[in-house]
Amino acid sequence: MEKTAVRPVFRTRQEQLRNGGRGALIGTAFGAMWFALAQSAVHGAARPVVLGAGLLLFAASAAAVVRLFVLARQTPATEKGAPVPPGGGGPKFLTVVLVEAVVLGVGNNYARTSLHRPELMLTWSALVVGAHFFPMARSLRAPMLRWVGAAMLATVGLAALATLLPGATEDVWQTVPGIGCAAVLWAGAAFTGLRAGRRRA
Repeated sequence: MEKTAVRPVFRTRQEQLRNGGRGALIGTAFGAMWFALAQSAVHGAARPVVLGAGLLLFAASAAAVVRLFVLARQTPATEKGAPVPPGGGGPKFLTVVLVEAVVLGVGNNYARTSLHRPELMLTWSALVVGAHFFPMARSLRAPMLRWVGAAMLATVGLAALATLLPGATEDVWQTVPGIGCAAVLWAGAAFTGLRAGRRRA
């Protein structure tokens, strides 16, 4: 028995822009959380530099959120967008999120209460959150999320290298993944806004 070809379902361009805006908003908010948890461990001459750079990236990310929602409002409700990938989101997406939440909680609790190394919590979080972007990218059919995940995982490697520097302290396990992951999320949101603008042009 031959299978009947399934016609692709299309979302409107307006809906896709709104979804992009929501995603960028989530990235901006979580980036701010990562940055807030990490910047308290930055001291000395590096602190104003880190705060200044963080403020600029946050502003770019927030501007992308506004841009996406403004573009959505300016886009006709009848304009067709890209086809919806089959099976995108749904139970697989929820499963990934639930597994991520459990693994994060268990690992961070172990680092804090058993190892007495709270500075490792952001490192563990970077590993788990970074890894979760790979199945999420597959579930949502969003290849860019793989780059976000890889970049977040790379911050852990950078933290390990930073421990080899003269005068390095254990705080690098908090500052490097925390600030690095914030930068990745903010840059991803800003890129989403720029890409949406180019497509419209």
